[in-house]
Amino acid sequence: MSYTRPQIYNLALSALQLSKEVSDVTTDQSNEVRVLNTNWNVAFESTLQDMDLDSTASIVTLELIANLSTDDSYPWGYVYKYPSECIYFRRIVSGVKLDDYATHIPKSTGMYGDQKGIFTDESSAEAEIISKNVSLTTLSGMGALAIAYKLAYLSAPLITGKGSKNLRSEIMGLYVDAKSEAIETDKNENHYYEDSYKRSEWVRERLT
Repeated sequence: MSYTRPQIYNLALSALQLSKEVSDVTTDQSNEVRVLNTNWNVAFESTLQDMDLDSTASIVTLELIANLSTDDSYPWGYVYKYPSECIYFRRIVSGVKLDDYATHIPKSTGMYGDQKGIFTDESSAEAEIISKNVSLTTLSGMGALAIAYKLAYLSAPLITGKGSKNLRSEIMGLYVDAKSEAIETDKNENHYYEDSYKRSEWVRERLT
């Protein structure tokens, strides 16, 4: 089943123990929807960051800002523009599915002038990221529920008023459970077997 923003709002309202239902998040002028709209981006993006699912990851080509190989003031060879749509930077793609110590490409994020950059020694770099443009239709039921619980948690004080402290504690517990199940589902769907020569460095050393 694919989920929509109104459906996630309704799950959040249910977590807040309210019977109200939302059909259109842009036209509903109620206080509840106004608060949910205010907190939507933070709830959505922070939950995607927190879950860090393989199924929500994408590959992007990084835009080079500057070649630093002749600049002794930087320990890195190149700086790339931090992708504008990125909410979580997973890694610089190395050509293997899972990196270990030997295949991991070092990088650092920081400011270069007035813009955020990614520093590395790779002369041509692609990145694996979690994007804020992830479609709700790609999420599992528990992934959507986790977003709903985070949204309810953030919105509780301005929607339920007094008594929100205990309710928020309960909702956070539900969030942790839903997030864990979403991560486990993603792990099972993306599990694969690797040839021995592709196993982690730790395993390789103990098999030789």
